[in-house]
Amino acid sequence: MDINSKTIKITLGIIILAIFFVSMYVIFNKKPKNPSLENIPNTDQGTGVNKKEFKIVAFGDSLTAGLNVPLKDSYPSILEDILNNSREYKEYNLIFKVINMGVSGETSSGGLDRVLFVLEQKPDLILLGLGANDMLRNTDPAFILSNIDSVVQKIVSSQTPLILFGMQSVASNGREYKRDFDSIYPTLAKKYNLPLVPFFLDGVALQPNLNTVDGIHPNRQGYEEIVNENILPVLRPSLKQILEP
Repeated sequence: MDINSKTIKITLGIIILAIFFVSMYVIFNKKPKNPSLENIPNTDQGTGVNKKEFKIVAFGDSLTAGLNVPLKDSYPSILEDILNNSREYKEYNLIFKVINMGVSGETSSGGLDRVLFVLEQKPDLILLGLGANDMLRNTDPAFILSNIDSVVQKIVSSQTPLILFGMQSVASNGREYKRDFDSIYPTLAKKYNLPLVPFFLDGVALQPNLNTVDGIHPNRQGYEEIVNENILPVLRPSLKQILEP
């Protein structure tokens, strides 16, 4: 065997050994990929039981958005905390997600423009609160009724469960206006057979200790009152009907 042949064999041997050791290093030092959050199942800590998410979309204006308060003090956040931490709702073995899709200044026309986007979120339930800004602008109640009717119709057509939040006019708009505006919500609830919160701000409106400095938008205490006294009494049987058909 000549010198060149020996050199080639030695070189090949070194290369093979190098490949072997590099392969072993990669195999034993390879770190597992972190799974994406979307692939991690929701589990109940302590039990390891998988939980399905139940998505609620809070669709409305600044009363939904929580104007003048931190997001954690808005009604959707307070409601989510109650649904996930109250023993009453743990029996459903669900993770409740309440998505705040409130927009300050939203009118019934704006809501009609946004409703398809809201439905694209594929909610399991929608809480609809529109019309207050229209009322404050003294918009014709017939126009408001038409807009909210169209919003409701699109939601109902999608077969998404819906709870309607009623609003009431300020007295300064006049008796006739107040009568026509206040009737919008029970009219629609009857037409579409919807669960209705008769007046979203019941027990909170005009109460200085329950509102922020503008006297219109609730503070955290006010939102807690709204959730516990106005929303949950209607939401509770609705959830039961949805989850225990």
